[in-house]
Amino acid sequence: MMKKRHLAAALCAALLFTRGAQAAVTLEAPAEAKIGQPFVVNLRVVDEKLSDVKISWQKKEARLAPDASGSYCALIGTDFKNAKAGAAPLAVSFRSDAKEGRTERIDHTIKLTSYKYPSENISVKPSKVNPPKELAERIAREAKLGRAALQSQSGGRAPALPLVRPVPGLFTSVYGKSRYFNGQFRGRHGGVDMRAKEGTPVKAAADGAVTLAANFWFAGNCVYLDHGAGFVTFYCHMSKLKVKTGDRIKAGDAIGLSGQTGRVTGPHLHFSTIWQGEFFDPAAIMEK
Repeated sequence: MMKKRHLAAALCAALLFTRGAQAAVTLEAPAEAKIGQPFVVNLRVVDEKLSDVKISWQKKEARLAPDASGSYCALIGTDFKNAKAGAAPLAVSFRSDAKEGRTERIDHTIKLTSYKYPSENISVKPSKVNPPKELAERIAREAKLGRAALQSQSGGRAPALPLVRPVPGLFTSVYGKSRYFNGQFRGRHGGVDMRAKEGTPVKAAADGAVTLAANFWFAGNCVYLDHGAGFVTFYCHMSKLKVKTGDRIKAGDAIGLSGQTGRVTGPHLHFSTIWQGEFFDPAAIMEK
């Protein structure tokens, strides 16, 4: 428990913003964050009841739900493919019983700083770099389904940290790498690859709901888990799925078996952490 508290504190802020002299509602958010790296935002509430609490970041929004004490927490980050260095606005809005249900808003600015990520070249079958034209419709349909699964619509709060490690293997590729397939640039890595021989149980990183369990041409057998408060995790290239869309999952539950389906060069697990479509580095918030 102490380890989890220390990790959450390290990802949270030095800055405290207090609304009013009695400090009934206090926002804790970092003054600075590296692009692509996660951080925690807390809304502390004392002797006051709030409703309709929402957090806004990177022009996106998520609903928050209270913990047992009535406070709120979100785990968020920026996608290095979209974010730019400089001042970025963050806001939390809510209705307060103490203020006759009027909507209030706390605004804060986070300084985003650049972070250098590596690159790698991967050799795959030519068809995996430039898919056959007859697969274009399937790939476009799967991309649309995946984008929808990344948008968490459920209220909630940040999961307990550190996240459960989905498989025990070491990282074979890290977040943020520029990826060249057969010498052709094909984007940047939106997660981590973890060593896992075929058939290794893949564990859910946190409690959540399966918003999509499917077989995709690029991702192979894959699962999207919605953990609430905008936070989603993504697991792919599995040999077998053990869950279906709509299932409720507890942290540590087996959701599938690792494999080498989709665009891969060998058996492994790809794992991503996302806030409302913003992919950020999972390494700092996972069990070691």
